[in-house]
Amino acid sequence: MTASEYPTVAPDATSAPARWGWPHGERDEVLREQAALLRQNFPMTLLASLATALGTLWVMARVADTQATTIWLVLHTVVVLGVYLTLRGIAPFTDPAPQAARKLIACMAAMGLSWGALGYVVLYWGTPDSVIYAIGIISTVSSGALGLGAPLYRAYVTYLTCAMGGVMIAVALAGGPVMWPALFLTSVYYALTCMQARTADRATRRSIALKLENDRLVSELRAESQRALAAQEAAERADRDKSRFLAAASHDLRQPLHAMGLFLESLQRSPLSDHQQTVLGHAHAASSAAAEMLTTLLDYSRLEAGVVKVRPAAFAVQPLLGALEQEFGVQADTAGLVYRTRETSAAAHADRSLVGLVMHNFISNALRYTAHGGVLIACRTRGKRLALEVWDTGAGIPQHQWEDIFREFHQLGNPERDRRKGLGLGLAIVQRLAREMNTSVEVLSRPGRGSVFRLWLDRWQGALEDDVAATGPAPDARSLSGLKVLAIDDDETVRIGMQALLQSWGCLCITAESSKDALECLEDPALDIVPDIIITDFRLRHEETGKQVLQALRAYLGTPVPAIIMTGDTSPQRLRDAQSTSALLLHKPVSTGQLRDAMVQLITQPPPVALQDDPAPGEDSERATRASASATASAAAAP
Repeated sequence: MTASEYPTVAPDATSAPARWGWPHGERDEVLREQAALLRQNFPMTLLASLATALGTLWVMARVADTQATTIWLVLHTVVVLGVYLTLRGIAPFTDPAPQAARKLIACMAAMGLSWGALGYVVLYWGTPDSVIYAIGIISTVSSGALGLGAPLYRAYVTYLTCAMGGVMIAVALAGGPVMWPALFLTSVYYALTCMQARTADRATRRSIALKLENDRLVSELRAESQRALAAQEAAERADRDKSRFLAAASHDLRQPLHAMGLFLESLQRSPLSDHQQTVLGHAHAASSAAAEMLTTLLDYSRLEAGVVKVRPAAFAVQPLLGALEQEFGVQADTAGLVYRTRETSAAAHADRSLVGLVMHNFISNALRYTAHGGVLIACRTRGKRLALEVWDTGAGIPQHQWEDIFREFHQLGNPERDRRKGLGLGLAIVQRLAREMNTSVEVLSRPGRGSVFRLWLDRWQGALEDDVAATGPAPDARSLSGLKVLAIDDDETVRIGMQALLQSWGCLCITAESSKDALECLEDPALDIVPDIIITDFRLRHEETGKQVLQALRAYLGTPVPAIIMTGDTSPQRLRDAQSTSALLLHKPVSTGQLRDAMVQLITQPPPVALQDDPAPGEDSERATRASASATASAAAAP
């Protein structure tokens, strides 16, 4: 076996010196491992050597002088003791490898000389037959020591030379017709044993090299795993930072947009010239576009927060398609596109609000990326399943990008990142909503011909409740006249806008910036007001939350006053905290239609409010889900 057959590692500056006889480039690591193996095996071998020496005394009693053999046994015991004490001071993994190897070779030489001395004992104090006995004993001992010295070839050869050398000299000096053949056979035994030791040494070095290579690979794997874990932690930290950034940015942007919407609504009620009406219309369009992008971020954050709860129920598909046509039909007409809805009598069993949100994203995308032609909304039944489909005549999508369009922030045909085309989150939200509803969406498209997006739902074949009876009468804005409202927000602009809007509806509005300020207003005898509704922002100054404000005010008033919490925060934890309250949750920017409908709902059907315990989060989560899904429709219906 050649040296090239062994695993090798590039030699370093601490390679074993060539004068020790190691192969060129042998590393100190290999020499250290060899010395450690020899050091580990030595103590048990010493015990075996003492036991064999006692047996030698018994065997030689009839062919050699007992006193001489006894003296040899005593000297051999002294050598074994000295070797043992020397071994205690050898530490292969801390001492320099060549130094540990030299000490071990010296110990092996001492043991070999001790056994080789037996040849002189039998030569001068024994009979000719005792030499043959000595050859057998030392050959047996040397063969047994092969396992000990195999890890370090030079050590074993030194031992074997010292041990067999004494016997071979005794045989040569004894002479005689029998001794010369014995000397020849002993020499052959010596050569064969050396060859066997060389083979064992190569196998040992190969095993050590493999072990070192495995250790190196394991170390590299551990290091790679640590780097992967660090990268994973960095990615998770970046994801959390992204969520916090989106939440903070969304909140900070929603505040001025919310105030701007209130002012625009108040301004629209004022007498304006035609030019001013045109400018106001552009301002409304810009505000709506910004609100739509923030609403998209909110939907995405709510999905990440896990606060979207699926509430499947049976519903007729046609009323949903009709509501979508009312919302998007005007937009399609303005863009010069045809908007058609194929009537259907089918019913589905799913969460109607979430289905509406999915269809809203589908249709919004279809209108955004269709320049000529139009869109078709249809419902097709397939056995126990039905598919809501949105067809368009847009530019189409290459097949290799059908999966990519469902990734976050991925957009086609928008390299300039025109925000009028959205954020690229709509289809990612659709994919997440489909998973929440335990269903699937699919897309088919041909470039230049158009696309079809399909949402699969379970088909309902049973009876349906009367939707009109279930939903109840439409809210009446006139019922807000004379309503006493306490509005709390730490943004002065929002407070001014809220007060102007509510007063235009005939409400009596008092504003405050904190719970302390609100309590002072309630305690003021000049005002003498007990609010019918409390409207508060969720995140206020000094780490105060809308939930804490409601708890303080309700405790002071001693009555569960209906309340609305408005928030521009999309942080998952913030959403969970806000939805743990019993108040209606609205997300900024809140349209005037949303706010009015929520107030009418509270005074006609106030939700149960507990002063001490929070309600089940699922109820508020469902209510918030419905409110968010209908936000765009409410905004379109606002005057």
